[in-house]
Amino acid sequence: MAKSISASEVKKMVVACEAGMGSSLMVTNKLKKKVKQAKLDISVSHTPARSIPQDAQVVFVHKGLAKLALEKAPWAVVIPFDNFMNIPAFDKVISAIQSDGEIKGIGK
Repeated sequence: MAKSISASEVKKMVVACEAGMGSSLMVTNKLKKKVKQAKLDISVSHTPARSIPQDAQVVFVHKGLAKLALEKAPWAVVIPFDNFMNIPAFDKVISAIQSDGEIKGIGK
C-alpha cells in the first residue's frame, strides 16, 4: 500500500542518496530552487539514505535506493525517481502542496 501525506503537513523534504556527492547534491539544489520559486515555507535538505532524519515527511530518492529509504524511514512518504536530470515528481509534489492536495509515495 502506498503511503501518503496531506500537503499541509509537509514541513521538510529531503533528497536521499548513497554517498552524498555530485548529482544528488545538484538534485537537492534544484528542488530548493523550485520550493523557493513557489514561495513555500518548507525545508529542503540532502542526506544519506541510511540516515534520513526523523523530521522528514517527504523523501526523494533514486529508484535504486528506494527499498533502503523505505526501511530507514518508514514514517516518511518515499518518492523514487529514475533520472537525475529530469524529476517530474518535484513539480507534482509542489503542485500538490500549492493546491493543498495529497502527496503519495511508494509502499513496502
